[in-house]
Amino acid sequence: LISACRLRSTMATAPVEKSVCKTRASSKTGTIEWQIDAWSSLPAEHHVVGGGAPPPTLTKSETMQAAGDKWRIKVIPGGCSSPGDMEASVQRRKEYVAIFLSYDGDSEALRTKYSITLVNQLPGKEDRTHHGSVVTYGQVNSDTICLSRGKPKYIKRSDLEDESNGWKVNDRVIIRATITTFGDLESTVAAPTPAFTPPNTVTADLKSSLYSGYNSDIALYCGPRQISCAPVCPRHPLALLQGPLLVLDAQRGRRRPPHHR
Repeated sequence: LISACRLRSTMATAPVEKSVCKTRASSKTGTIEWQIDAWSSLPAEHHVVGGGAPPPTLTKSETMQAAGDKWRIKVIPGGCSSPGDMEASVQRRKEYVAIFLSYDGDSEALRTKYSITLVNQLPGKEDRTHHGSVVTYGQVNSDTICLSRGKPKYIKRSDLEDESNGWKVNDRVIIRATITTFGDLESTVAAPTPAFTPPNTVTADLKSSLYSGYNSDIALYCGPRQISCAPVCPRHPLALLQGPLLVLDAQRGRRRPPHHR
């Protein structure tokens, strides 16, 4: 039997290194508005989002200026979905009009807060507004930077096309976007935590823990004596110890001299 004990070692986690980048710019707010005079002439097919050229089902406004930069409004009357969406979800999305605000400028990281409004053209009726979260627009498309953001299920197409609701009047639809760009941008890049390097006393610590029997898994009784030990598997840290291991002499009820592996 090999007498061993479990080693409790506290590995101090090295601090994560951080680099912070700040860009200061004044806040700017502007509005763009797109009037679509022949809504019924727009393509109504559903669009599955993917790479490649923009599909014919997506209609874009002309480039407009707001908040010191260039923007477009995009609309998909037949709605849009992603390739991985379930069939039931795709069918629901086909019932909705999708509306997006698209960035058409040159910046690589423009922090922006926006809202998209479907203007109600009947007196006394309220507009419908989607307030987007703060996002970073830019020409570098990544997990944190986007070229287009909006609402895939903005309004049911049947509700929009019912002219008594006021969203479409005489086949005219008006979409407005309010855009605020602002500074004090801050991004933090965290470097991976360095791998733990054992202290140069690890061999001595393992030996001390081995002989002490502290926090052992098993207690063996040989006559009046109690010997604490633990099973050692090939991947156990003690199995890698290139030093003495204690061996129990069961017949005599005592420990034999250290045995070297």
